[in-house]
Amino acid sequence: MVYDNMVKKVVFSANQDHVVIKKLINKLKKIKEFDLIFHDPTKDFFCLSDMPEQFKNADLIILKVRNECSIDLLHFAKFYNIPTLHDVDTVLNCKNKIALDYGLRKALNDHKKDVENILMPDSWNHSLSDVNKFKEWALPKLPIVIKSHNQHDKYNRFNFLVQKIEEVEKFCERYKEFLYYDVYVQKFIECDGIERKIYVIGDKVFGIKRENPIYKFLREKLDYIDVSLIERESFEITEDIIKLSNILSADLNLEIFGFDLIRPIDQNIYYLIDLNDFPSFKGIPHIENELKDFILNYVINL
Repeated sequence: MVYDNMVKKVVFSANQDHVVIKKLINKLKKIKEFDLIFHDPTKDFFCLSDMPEQFKNADLIILKVRNECSIDLLHFAKFYNIPTLHDVDTVLNCKNKIALDYGLRKALNDHKKDVENILMPDSWNHSLSDVNKFKEWALPKLPIVIKSHNQHDKYNRFNFLVQKIEEVEKFCERYKEFLYYDVYVQKFIECDGIERKIYVIGDKVFGIKRENPIYKFLREKLDYIDVSLIERESFEITEDIIKLSNILSADLNLEIFGFDLIRPIDQNIYYLIDLNDFPSFKGIPHIENELKDFILNYVINL
């Protein structure tokens, strides 16, 4: 493969404490054709009237989104026509669980002949500003899972299982600051207790499985579950999953992403329950090498 002699300016905006990102950054720094500009959106903020030239002249901006500062950088890239791995519209759609739900359902519906064994749970958006009204609405739909509208905010993110209507009060007590915001509500699907996490890097697909955190909660009655500590192991990727990966990549304009599947008991189908742009990749050995190779080839082909 022929690469021109010009050094490419690549801005990487991510939390440097993330284990995979830290390893990836070290790999990218060794690429002599890259002038790697690292930006930590939790520490490095902007003077809006005097944005750094290194951002304005970037050949590519890559984000592992964590906060609004990262989103702001994508908006900046759009105004100045700077190439990004994922554009601002794509990231905003993935950030917003309601918009993401629309996109996932449309993709499955548009390609239903190719992914007929992939479904999505019933879902709704609703407010808890009137708790009694919410209870009346929710009662015939139980069990449900209440999820945060914004999935990129790790400090204000929740998945709360409601099996009995009285448990809504527990949610209101624990997350009272969210009672005046719409939440995303998903029908709880009884499954085999395993969550299958699919990771996609370009045309490569990887899979790991772990115990579903909700089932771990139900079994151990814990107040808090650190999902990063749940053991993971690889599992075989099927043709259906590869087809689904290709469809989601094309329809949602994603290059690096992950999605979650669960399998109902005694059924040969999957439910698609979530998707994340640039996920953690935890449990995939040496995944930083795959990410490095993909980014290198992506920049070469700009």
